[in-house]
Amino acid sequence: MTPLTAASFDDALHGALLDRYGRTFGHGERAWRAWTVSATDAPALPASRYGADNLVLADGECDPAMLDAIEAAGAIAIITEREGGQWIDTVRSPMGTWVFGSPADNDTTHSPGFVAVLLACLAMHFPAHDALCLARAWQAGSLEWPDDFFRFPQVIHPALVPPGESVRAFPPCPSRLGLYAVVPDAQWIERLVPLAVPTLQLRFKSGDAAAVREQIARSAEAARGSACRLFINDHWRAALEYRDQHGPDCGIYGIHLGQEDLDEADVPALRASGLRLGVSTHGYAEMLRVATLRPSYLALGAIFPTTTKVMPTQPQGLGRFHAYARLMRSQVPALVGIGGVDATNLPQVLAAGVGSAAVVRAITEAADVPAAVAKLMAAFETPQR
Repeated sequence: MTPLTAASFDDALHGALLDRYGRTFGHGERAWRAWTVSATDAPALPASRYGADNLVLADGECDPAMLDAIEAAGAIAIITEREGGQWIDTVRSPMGTWVFGSPADNDTTHSPGFVAVLLACLAMHFPAHDALCLARAWQAGSLEWPDDFFRFPQVIHPALVPPGESVRAFPPCPSRLGLYAVVPDAQWIERLVPLAVPTLQLRFKSGDAAAVREQIARSAEAARGSACRLFINDHWRAALEYRDQHGPDCGIYGIHLGQEDLDEADVPALRASGLRLGVSTHGYAEMLRVATLRPSYLALGAIFPTTTKVMPTQPQGLGRFHAYARLMRSQVPALVGIGGVDATNLPQVLAAGVGSAAVVRAITEAADVPAAVAKLMAAFETPQR
């Protein structure tokens, strides 16, 4: 099996990044180590000593047995190839496999600065695929956090739109969607429409097709003719069927999908329907992937701990949320903060410059729902500094 040798990295840059951003993004005690695949006789890391805090960088190829050992240990592998003027990075981690393409502006596959940014981002709890995005987007010689969208890599796998292609945008949403109530059934939609909550989402979790159709019909009827924007979570087929039967003024404004839902959805049919599309994202790689669809809005989170659903990542925190909003507002002006938002932290969410925040328990568990709605909506009228 091919041995590994310690990777060269810019220790000063690594330390400076942790000093500058560790408090913003969080900094764990885990000591990440980077290794490069080597065919030399230099001191190497035996395969038996792979650990979850190891990052293996391979230039071009990686022995399949080594990849199996890396995977078994819960470690991370990044295999980089040069194709024309691009770096093609394959990131393999316990969170799955991602493939990215980015301009190759030099001849060094894994420069010391690139490795320093990777290790710093891993230490700040960014998953490997997001750390790779940041390392490729980083401006050499700078300590500024990257927020130029066009410096970030393209997602090649799992792509939603083939690299280099463009698609027609979904109908836009207002940049200020306002208070966005996510509720479990039509009864809640019927309660909240009279309270003039500007944006509503029916998140009805059921595999019973008849029950789904009934919930969508009730919700649409409640929203029809009102100023409320109704999104249907997940059940896009039933929503399209209802709209086909009742016309564009049926009361359904859009569809909301998660990352996994997108892989199974008929996106061209959704685009042809004229409905808006909102999508959940949980980090840099997912935002880059979804941006190619040109959706109507992006939900960014989860910002704070939430008990309403199982999240694929740990709570992102306000630091990440603000960074995500800075990056994406030029591409998708309608941004929604989501995850654990309530009346106490809503002003901090809106301070990121987003025009909407989604709430669940702050409404559904409120003792006085009208009062809770009024308090939350008032926060959107307060000027943000």
